[in-house]
Amino acid sequence: MTPPMECAEYGAWVMDVLARVADPLDPAALEHAAACAACRRGTEATKAGWDLFADVAPIAPPPALAARMRETVLRLIAEERAPATTSRRAASASASGRAATEAGWGATLQVPLAVTSAALVTAATLLLLSGLVFATALPRGHLFFCAAMYTGLLVGAFSWIYSATTVHGVHLDVAARVGILALAITLAASTACPELHVLAWWDRSAFGVFFTDHLGRGGSSLVFGFAYGLFPGFLAALFGGRLLAERPLANGLVAVAVVFLLATPVIYLQSAPFTSGVIAIWLAGTAVGTMCGVFGALRVRRRVRFAAA
Repeated sequence: MTPPMECAEYGAWVMDVLARVADPLDPAALEHAAACAACRRGTEATKAGWDLFADVAPIAPPPALAARMRETVLRLIAEERAPATTSRRAASASASGRAATEAGWGATLQVPLAVTSAALVTAATLLLLSGLVFATALPRGHLFFCAAMYTGLLVGAFSWIYSATTVHGVHLDVAARVGILALAITLAASTACPELHVLAWWDRSAFGVFFTDHLGRGGSSLVFGFAYGLFPGFLAALFGGRLLAERPLANGLVAVAVVFLLATPVIYLQSAPFTSGVIAIWLAGTAVGTMCGVFGALRVRRRVRFAAA
């Protein structure tokens, strides 16, 4: 035996009947309507409201709104078609033998070009810092170790730059450009220093004496390291490339790591007269300063971009 229809089921049946998707002569519904006065009154009110909206004429949107919507739809269609057009052009270009040959030569020359560039920069750096400018000599172990470090780091950096390497939205090529530029700024500042060991010059300067008196030798080295990483990191990230990509935090952290790694051999090259504790504090300050400089530059670039927009 079929159970009797409930009021909620009856209301749903009425809507389906008005929408012409249900049987208007359903025996269970008619039996419920005969026994329930509230549902009969509700049926009449529902039919009246349905008929009211059925008689409403279509409402045309304002001409300005219609024009804006049409422009938006056309723009979205054009944006969706653009990648397909670009891919078709790239496919036709890659099908050409000449384009394929040129691309092959370019890929083949990237690694030798990176190695040559890195070797030249390494040689210039070591010639500059090994005593040829200041007429002094550094320990041979320092020079050998720094040569190995610079060769490896700079080969990797230049390879990223020449190959425009991007991994999961992280632009390694831009980070490498920022690191190379920060290294150039660091070397220029070290060359401008009247002494080979910049930390020794800092300790004898007015600022170094002030911070040593108030913070101790370690605190003074920390402040110097902070400034040593802050200014090159800020200037390099400000002018070295666009890091405001889809992953700004990851791109910024990679740029900080590259800048710090390239600055580390410069610090190690000057570490002979100092204790390991002082050098460790110098490195820690440089790491913090580099992070503040890079992300400060990103914030400035973002504000300038928003102001221009």
